[in-house]
Amino acid sequence: MNISIRRAEPSDIETIQKFGSELLNYERVNFDSSLDKDWAFSDEAKAKYLAAINERYVTIAEVDGEPAGFLIGSVITPKAGDARSIIQANLQNIYVDETQRKSGIGRMLVEDFRTHCRSVGVKRLNVSVLAANETAVNFYNTVGFKPRSINLSQEL
Repeated sequence: MNISIRRAEPSDIETIQKFGSELLNYERVNFDSSLDKDWAFSDEAKAKYLAAINERYVTIAEVDGEPAGFLIGSVITPKAGDARSIIQANLQNIYVDETQRKSGIGRMLVEDFRTHCRSVGVKRLNVSVLAANETAVNFYNTVGFKPRSINLSQEL
């Protein structure tokens, strides 16, 4: 099994949409019924994914040349007058195809993003995860993330 990570290109949009749809559907079914199961294939989503490919750090994991997962991340450079003066990054989305989980692909995607972040001077890498998604929380703990803040919400 040959696993590789590469930067996404605009021609990968259908792969990104497919994986984005699978991620949204998993979260919708298991944790947040307010998510729109069709959003990833909307014109708005396509435009956002294409913008991410062009402006952020988007990678595709491949196994033997076939797409197996993706990661979307962004680097945030502080602006003049910001209270926090370090360069940070947000890991926004990560998804590994169900058939490829437990193969190290998720870890490889995170490490590739971490390497990129270090190369551009990032000092802190952040990720937000639904608290009820224990599998994701455990994964992020195993790749070095630790709790830093708590976001609370209330359904009305």
